[in-house]
Amino acid sequence: MTQLTGPEEHQLRLALGLIGEAVGGEEPATPLRAHPAWSKRPGIVVGALVAAASLALVLLAYALADGDSGGAQQDQGQALSHMEWIACSPMIVEGDVVAVRDHPGQDDTVKVTLTVTEWIKPSQGAERQIQFTALSAKEMGEYPYRKGEHMLVAVRDRPDEPADTFRVDGAGKSRTLEFERNRIDQNLAAAAKTECPAFWRNRDDDSGGRADS
Repeated sequence: MTQLTGPEEHQLRLALGLIGEAVGGEEPATPLRAHPAWSKRPGIVVGALVAAASLALVLLAYALADGDSGGAQQDQGQALSHMEWIACSPMIVEGDVVAVRDHPGQDDTVKVTLTVTEWIKPSQGAERQIQFTALSAKEMGEYPYRKGEHMLVAVRDRPDEPADTFRVDGAGKSRTLEFERNRIDQNLAAAAKTECPAFWRNRDDDSGGRADS
């Protein structure tokens, strides 16, 4: 059995984020646009959190299942800490969306062009604009990316894998730009002394990867 694909990993993170917000007793910074009545209907919120928890458990069971894909064996239950996530991300920036286009042959992703307004990792770069693959609005459960939209982007070490994006009004507090930027600022110095784990660097090329174009 292979590693989680990009969409599956995103759904897991989103589910765990929602559960964490509920446990912490905090309301999401911005309600999900697709469900504007949540804040007025507690029963729906509880049901959604139960569904999110179920999804998280299913995906975790999938990730932890024992299997052999024919390549190098690795612990599918391992996950990156936040400092490791920073260490494993070669590029983290803030910027404004210039263009969004469909990704040929990949309905679950889009190609995004971003004008960089601030380099975070590395602290400076030569490129004025970057292009990256991102999960589509359908897969993200959010509204489509918009031209001129400001966001934080962590590009992965493999360009064929969807980047992690954080929006001003992301789905749930843990998906917002402000929340993630604060975490990065707190952990960036320590992450510079952290090594990206071997299990992540050596993950199988065919485990959820996509051919970029």
